[in-house]
Amino acid sequence: MAQTLSGYITQVRYLLHDANANFYTNTQLTGYINQARDRVARDTGCLRTLQSSYTPTCPVANGGQPQPWTANLAVTAGQYFFSNIFIYVVTTAGTFGNEAPQYPSGSGALPPSTPFANGTAQIQYVGRAEIIPYASLPNGLNTLDVLNVNLFWGNSRYPLRYLPWTQFNAQLRYWQNYIGRPIAFTIYGQSQIVISPVPDQQYLIEVDTTLLPTEMIDPGDTDTIIVPYSNLVQFYAAYMAKYYEQSYGESEIFKQEYIKQAQSVLNTTFTRRIPDPYATPW
Repeated sequence: MAQTLSGYITQVRYLLHDANANFYTNTQLTGYINQARDRVARDTGCLRTLQSSYTPTCPVANGGQPQPWTANLAVTAGQYFFSNIFIYVVTTAGTFGNEAPQYPSGSGALPPSTPFANGTAQIQYVGRAEIIPYASLPNGLNTLDVLNVNLFWGNSRYPLRYLPWTQFNAQLRYWQNYIGRPIAFTIYGQSQIVISPVPDQQYLIEVDTTLLPTEMIDPGDTDTIIVPYSNLVQFYAAYMAKYYEQSYGESEIFKQEYIKQAQSVLNTTFTRRIPDPYATPW
């Protein structure tokens, strides 16, 4: 069962003994409820979804799919394309030359930061083809965490190996021209997936993610967090309300109740799953 914003407000008011709205406005409680929903999603990972995208992808929000550089191709301003390990944008329309941009190279590890010519077109470096920004995924910056990445190649779906950044950087980023079908990924900073080898062509990917909920604004808005996870929201929102009024003892009671209820939900929702009750044990 999904909860509405008005339902959440009623629950929180009951916990605060403020059914007649003498102490808290609906606007205040709405803010606390939305922050509580974020906290529930972070603590439980309840909003898990598969997002489909491509790599390489444009390093801008919902930037679409860059095309591979092709000799003598007519291009217009604003088009994105990738060559070697970098992504470029066309700043002046024209026709590409016979040779791709010579980066990285011994004399130029990185392309210029200003537009330069390729054929009669002017192009500008905008990012690395190994990076998939969260902003480019269908759910954008509501993406909280990336658990797995699957890459489609022909009729196969390849799960990419995860490596911590330090190990990933040492083992898979040594050669600048290491290009091919990606085999591994890592997370860099708050909102970037990095893959290696750098894609040699455009690949469809499936990203297993957890999400933050979108804000609820109108009283009739329905939450994407459902029972039993939605039952946790009221306790964290009440904790924040009591903390605001500096009733620290009462706020701590609500926080501890939130923690207890969250542990209970996690312990009681994940029951056993038997892949095959008749199979011979491994």
